[in-house]
Amino acid sequence: MNFRVDRWSAVALRSSLVILTTVGALLLSSCGGSGQSSQTKRFKPTRMIVFGDESSLLLPPITPNGIDSLKYTNNGFTPGTTTLDCSGNPLWVQTLALRFSLEFAECNPTPATPAAQMRAKAFAKVEGTDGLVAQVDAFLASTPGNKAVPTDLITIMVGTNDILELYDRVTNSANPAPLSQAAAVAEAKRRASVFAAQVDRLTNRDNTLGRVMYSTLPEVNLTPFGRSKSPADQSLLFLLTDSFNLEMRSKVYDNGRSRGFLKTDQLFRNVTDSVNSGDQSTGIINARDPVCGTLPVLSCVPSTLVPGATVNNYLWADNIHFSYAAHSFLGTNAIDLATSLPW
Repeated sequence: MNFRVDRWSAVALRSSLVILTTVGALLLSSCGGSGQSSQTKRFKPTRMIVFGDESSLLLPPITPNGIDSLKYTNNGFTPGTTTLDCSGNPLWVQTLALRFSLEFAECNPTPATPAAQMRAKAFAKVEGTDGLVAQVDAFLASTPGNKAVPTDLITIMVGTNDILELYDRVTNSANPAPLSQAAAVAEAKRRASVFAAQVDRLTNRDNTLGRVMYSTLPEVNLTPFGRSKSPADQSLLFLLTDSFNLEMRSKVYDNGRSRGFLKTDQLFRNVTDSVNSGDQSTGIINARDPVCGTLPVLSCVPSTLVPGATVNNYLWADNIHFSYAAHSFLGTNAIDLATSLPW
């Protein structure tokens, strides 16, 4: 199946699973206010910059200037055809960009002048050639004054590939760079600190630089990949993910204005717990298995989904990557955050 943003309605999720928090939002609430008050100018970004890994990635179009760019989720197709349509089944960052009428060059059916920059890379980690640090370096080098500005909406989601690497270094005896569990946890925390430092590069406490939405990682032990492992390995995957998330959160100073915190780990856990309890109010009936079965996600089409499945009722597309339904939940929560903070 193929759904666009305006066709999605998960009322139950919006009412029961909107779990976004920031220190600033909590402070506003404690002072008797919430969201953007009448004294706060509504945030209207003029540019969006997306950093991270393939969970936020639109690949370049296959056809020059076409709308056939692929995504690491359930790709959209023109209804009743095998023609790719990148505006269908949007990524969470596409949903967020659309809220502010910003278009990516990689998916520009209007066409409009692209004001959203896709700087995420497939299989990126925090560091490395295509990693978050290199992405931020390249962005700052390319922008006037080598800095973000207050009308920049910036998203950061990265780290799952780091967790997978560190897990392999602990559990795979053939890995050329083995680590003990303690060393892997320490390395996860170090990389999380590097992640947090990139938020500091893009924002400041005076609110004169960019507006950054940064995200925790879903617990890798709850992915189909994680669930296929032994209880001991699942515990290790949880420990690595949790250590990364907690360290990153502790190192980002949230000033309540230019930094918004997206609790993706809590969102996925809430949906998973809901399914496990037999509650299907979110529309998800399976939070354990990949909707694409054993097919690579980029080769997964509507006709190859597992029996009884749709892109709207499974949480995972493949062993690691989000389904379209998961992107919908996350995109809606991202919009709620972006439109409620006093940015």
